[in-house]
Amino acid sequence: MKDSDVFFEMNYLERSEEDSFLTVDEAAKLLNVSTKTISRWRKQGLESEMRLISGRNRIIIWRSQLESFAAAHPARVEKGSRFSQMTDEERHEIIERAKRMAAVGQKLTQVIRRLSESTGRSAETIRYTLKNHDAQHPRDAIFPKYQRALEESEKRRLLAQYRKGVDIATLSIEFERTKTSVYRIIAETRAKLIMEMDLNAIGCDEIKSVEEGTEAEALILGPMPSNETKLRKPRLPGGLPSYLASLYSVPLLTFEQEQHLFRKMNYLKARAARNRTMLDPKRPSGRLMEKIESDCDAFNEVKNQLVSSNLRLVVSIAKRRTSTTDNLFDLISDGNMSLIRAVEKFDYSRKNRFSTYASWAIMKNYSRAISDEQRYHKRFITLENEFNIEREEEEYDSEAFEAARTRQEKRVANILRHLTPREQQIIARRFGLNRDREPLTLKQVGEEMGVTKERIRQIEILALNKLRRLAAENVVSLQ
Repeated sequence: MKDSDVFFEMNYLERSEEDSFLTVDEAAKLLNVSTKTISRWRKQGLESEMRLISGRNRIIIWRSQLESFAAAHPARVEKGSRFSQMTDEERHEIIERAKRMAAVGQKLTQVIRRLSESTGRSAETIRYTLKNHDAQHPRDAIFPKYQRALEESEKRRLLAQYRKGVDIATLSIEFERTKTSVYRIIAETRAKLIMEMDLNAIGCDEIKSVEEGTEAEALILGPMPSNETKLRKPRLPGGLPSYLASLYSVPLLTFEQEQHLFRKMNYLKARAARNRTMLDPKRPSGRLMEKIESDCDAFNEVKNQLVSSNLRLVVSIAKRRTSTTDNLFDLISDGNMSLIRAVEKFDYSRKNRFSTYASWAIMKNYSRAISDEQRYHKRFITLENEFNIEREEEEYDSEAFEAARTRQEKRVANILRHLTPREQQIIARRFGLNRDREPLTLKQVGEEMGVTKERIRQIEILALNKLRRLAAENVVSLQ
């Protein structure tokens, strides 16, 4: 006898000379249930132990514990005994019938439902049988799409449809997954999105010391203070379109209202972050996710209120910058992005007015963006001028002219290869870098590529910033 067997026998004798142990298979046969049922009962309270027997770890169940569990749950034992283990003949018949049903175009969920009804087996048993068959015989898989894991984009599309009200049965058919799988994918995708959320709150002692359910929390989450002063009708800048002038109908916030909203937004964000630390992404709690998502929706609503109350500030600053560009709407769009970032980063605990911080952030972004754009326009124009000079110097030598042109095109191509295909296309069109093509406006490039001119402008600035970074790292030369 091995030492491990001796050790086990000693432990066995210490427990009881009359009690005996059973393996999972033996326990299943004794109560006429499946081994899966025994495994499920172990999760529901049936005590078991892991013991080293003959060099292998084995699960054992003491007979006395099994008898106590059966006596305490007679209905559960009776229900489990009604489902005997599937024989090989039954398994083969289910697989063959599934093949015939799939051949005439029936979906996985339809096959599972019909086989479950006709065989008296649970839908989960049918699903497990078909899944095992396809995993063991991939070339002869009945439902090969089911074996393929959903892409991340498909999971997010499934979640989006569920949130729009599409029922689980419809999603089950569309994505060829069981209802159980659909629920699992929804939960896992929600959890992943929650873990990716930016929940960095601007913290201060006032927020950190607040506990849930207290009067202090109720005060923070309560209604915004009213404006006791008489509001004056705002003075509208001249030459504004009606939809920009409508921004001035949103009342400005008082200092107290501003403090209340920033405090509320950051507390909601901090509470969501605190609850996220308790979320297990592998087995996410639906109730906890609802609480986190509710807080996220709430602080986004407060953030939108802060942004909308300060949009007129962006218009006022953009109007003063029109001397540097003819496109007021591009400036407003860029300023709105700066305003949103300013709302997220503003530290209200310093007791400063938000308008002061936001004005500085917007103007700083304008200066940086305009400077970058002008500098890179100048560099690309210099590159084009070099080409023109070489062309003029060798005007009467067609071969030399073509060689110089090819040399410059290679130089440009070497620079652009560090960009994405879409960025290359936009830069080439904006600066006329292709042969026989004149530079195009933002609107012309947008119409050609099927997107808005604002999106073209954003991609252009990103591409130029990327080239600037690569030039600073001596990866490319823009001279």
